Amino acid sequence: MFDNVKVRGLFSRVLNNQMEQKDESDIKECIKKVFGDGTVNPDPSMLHQFNNLVVEQADAIAKPKVTELFKLFADTDQEKPGTLKQLKIPKKNKAKFVWSASGSGVDLVRVEGRESITAVPQTLSTGFYYEPLDLVADTVVAFDKLVNDIADAKVRLYLDKIHELTASAVSSGKIPAKNVQTGSNLTIQKYSELASVLQRYGGRPVFIADSLLIDYFANQQGTDPKYVNLLSDKIKEELLTALNPSTIGRTTAVNLINPFTDETNTKVELPVNKGYMFAGGVSQKPFSVVEYGGLKQMTEQDIEDERVKMKITQSASLVLLFGEAIGIIEEQAAVSI
Repeated sequence: MFDNVKVRGLFSRVLNNQMEQKDESDIKECIKKVFGDGTVNPDPSMLHQFNNLVVEQADAIAKPKVTELFKLFADTDQEKPGTLKQLKIPKKNKAKFVWSASGSGVDLVRVEGRESITAVPQTLSTGFYYEPLDLVADTVVAFDKLVNDIADAKVRLYLDKIHELTASAVSSGKIPAKNVQTGSNLTIQKYSELASVLQRYGGRPVFIADSLLIDYFANQQGTDPKYVNLLSDKIKEELLTALNPSTIGRTTAVNLINPFTDETNTKVELPVNKGYMFAGGVSQKPFSVVEYGGLKQMTEQDIEDERVKMKITQSASLVLLFGEAIGIIEEQAAVSI
């Protein structure tokens, strides 16, 4: 078995490009100890210990990613397992319902008249696998990819639940119909109508979407008769040269990282034609994410293809508190991968 402290330090240095003189040979030796030369199956106990340490490193990478991604529309907190967090509801907000993610769907919890609710944890889970031979053949590169892929899987775990919560809240009317713009060839006027709804909460609305959808609306500023004559030189330069335009009308646009998931560059992780707009001036963000403990894993090896399979789980509370402070735009024709 490994010395957890020493291996934890080794993994951290490899992932943070801080390798010392013997680290490259040490991590190769570590992989060899678990997987051999690829001709024998790993010892289950050593494989489980190795995967625990890998997931621990992935969790450390994922946590700042979650905070950075969600800071515009969610309050994020961490609690120890068994210590339930109280979410305070500002009295000026008319929160009548809370939509909560659960392992099997969405539960509705009435909160009218309360000043706080309990963030009850649910177990979120996803599957993951990797090829042992990749680690044996190209240890440092494959190890870095493995850990970062697991970190990204955790981020997707939360994003998937946010999509579920939002879709359910729209269908139930908890996100008002006026906050939703769906259709083909949507114009920047429709975009601005949604921004006008959300700016009544105060602050500058923030639009979060794939770069294709951001470009779709941002470029209309240069062709729409109402906007083209109002563009400053700064905005014109941004439209011409910026990799990610950050200004659309009276809103701030934020590009959602959405990498390709296939080798032909035809599929991505998240819809490119759907974006979210959030009020910038609310005292509490529409979503709340509370993590209870860290990322966990369960390991098995497939008897057919010998891939190492993991079930990755995270205990967390993810709730939508204020649907009226969220806007949704879905362009159904003009934007696709």
